[in-house]
Amino acid sequence: MAGTQINTLLDICAMSSIKADGQTIDHIELGDVKWENFTVYYSCNCQANSAPPWMDDAYEVYFCSPHEVVWYILNNPDFSSETDYHPYHEFDSGTDEHQWCNFISGNWAWNQADPAMHGLVFVPVIPGSDKTTVSVATGQNDFYLLYLSIGNVRNNV
Repeated sequence: MAGTQINTLLDICAMSSIKADGQTIDHIELGDVKWENFTVYYSCNCQANSAPPWMDDAYEVYFCSPHEVVWYILNNPDFSSETDYHPYHEFDSGTDEHQWCNFISGNWAWNQADPAMHGLVFVPVIPGSDKTTVSVATGQNDFYLLYLSIGNVRNNV
């Protein structure tokens, strides 16, 4: 995707001061995780007329390091009182029934915890994806966004 198309998308999203020129996109004030990019393309020995059109295009991927993003989530003071650093089980005092509330309170997280991890933090990374179509001024471009969060942050955040 051309840099002008990224700039158009960002303008549409009301972030006109953040441009995809490799420098000013990092002016987002929350955190210091830098944007990176690379280009991918399909390479094969296909005959020119037999390959679908998408195989002839190159695609730019813009991303922030997932490791650094998780580090900043864990170190964000806004989340400090809403983050659980160890899996737990919570039970109703009257019925002794397991209370399911946050990801880290579930059985899967509990079963992943290893007693030998004493002093370490279990951080489950939860990815999500969504296709977004932007048609205003961009000619019907599809963007495939990938989000991530961590299971330690409570549901109310």
